[in-house]
Amino acid sequence: MDSQKELLESFQEYLRVEGFSPGDRLPNEIDLAERFGVSRGTLREVIIHLGFLGILERSARRGTYVKEPSISEIGGSLAMQFAVAGYGFEELKEARLALELSQVGVLIKRMTPSTLDQLTELIALMEAAVDKPLEADRLDMRFHLALIEVTGNRPLMIFSHLLSLIFKPEHRAKFLNATAARKSVADHRAMLKAIRGEDKGALSKLIRQHIKPL
Repeated sequence: MDSQKELLESFQEYLRVEGFSPGDRLPNEIDLAERFGVSRGTLREVIIHLGFLGILERSARRGTYVKEPSISEIGGSLAMQFAVAGYGFEELKEARLALELSQVGVLIKRMTPSTLDQLTELIALMEAAVDKPLEADRLDMRFHLALIEVTGNRPLMIFSHLLSLIFKPEHRAKFLNATAARKSVADHRAMLKAIRGEDKGALSKLIRQHIKPL
């Protein structure tokens, strides 16, 4: 291999092509090093790197196997990459709008009475916290994350970590007040009403009206 980067890319391609799944054990390091034409030490560095990414895990008893990274691990890593890439607020807002609009049909279909009760409680907590801007904003984000969680769609839930960037203090300063919090409370209640009525058109319109002025 010409470089560690090329080895990493080749190794990841190997995992994909061979169809490794969570829980599958990899061949031993000696065999893998021979396969890729590198030293065992070099091969181990790649395995350790993929371990940090939550893709592989090494165990003295089991050897190296494919790990199933959690949604929060993948989403957190993705959010960090977006953060250091320096994408602007408008781009993030467009991504958020596309994300939330994409879930409308599935959200209505998969909503349950118990989840509606939980979302209603979040709105009540936010209303009670309107004079505590940071707490109200945290509950605002939690409401939108909870909506995405309703879909049960893991890729959507991973990308929902983008919300953590949009809700960064430098983007939210003008919304950290009681007036803005009360508007969000009203918007959230209107969204739940549309969900209960299974009105996709109304819900899509409300999401646009809620996000576009940001």
